[in-house]
Amino acid sequence: MSASRTAPVSPVHSPSFRRLAWGLLAASWVCALVSLVFSLGRWAAIGHEAGWGGWMPVTVVPAQALLLGLTPPQSMETPWRWVGVALECIPALAMVYTVLCVHRICRAFLAGAVFGSVVVHGFRGVGWGFLAMFVTSLVYQVGVTALLSWLASGQKGGLVALGVGSFEMSVLVVALMMLLLAHVLAEGCRLQAEADAFV
Repeated sequence: MSASRTAPVSPVHSPSFRRLAWGLLAASWVCALVSLVFSLGRWAAIGHEAGWGGWMPVTVVPAQALLLGLTPPQSMETPWRWVGVALECIPALAMVYTVLCVHRICRAFLAGAVFGSVVVHGFRGVGWGFLAMFVTSLVYQVGVTALLSWLASGQKGGLVALGVGSFEMSVLVVALMMLLLAHVLAEGCRLQAEADAFV
């Protein structure tokens, strides 16, 4: 007497895996958009009295400036605000590129393709994106401290600060891990293709 057996559900198609993929997809976009809005919005608040004693806290000043003890300028002309926005766009571009790579990976996961070339390229892109975030973070530090210190001194002088903290080191480690994972996945895809060709 034979009993009918149902094929086990692949972990790739399980509800928990899909929830994780959707969660990563949503969280990456939400974090990126919130960070981008806050980063750009700070340059609208700097130099306005309401920005410090009213609706927005003093933490609107970039952390690199706070570590140096820089006080925000009492006023800021519109062109310099746009310079600040341009500085914010440097690491923001790297962040958006990384999030787009995460988006590509999650969409492939949701389609059931876990070990395909799309995923390999996605993880490789995430690795390079985090490396770009590491480099652009250093560029941002130099630019924002130079700009704010120069404006705070009445455009008579300034200073440049550059440091590597826990954020930069974490980003660098994650970047190397993603690049290593991409190599492992690529090798797995190659071995799978050889096995399929042999069969």
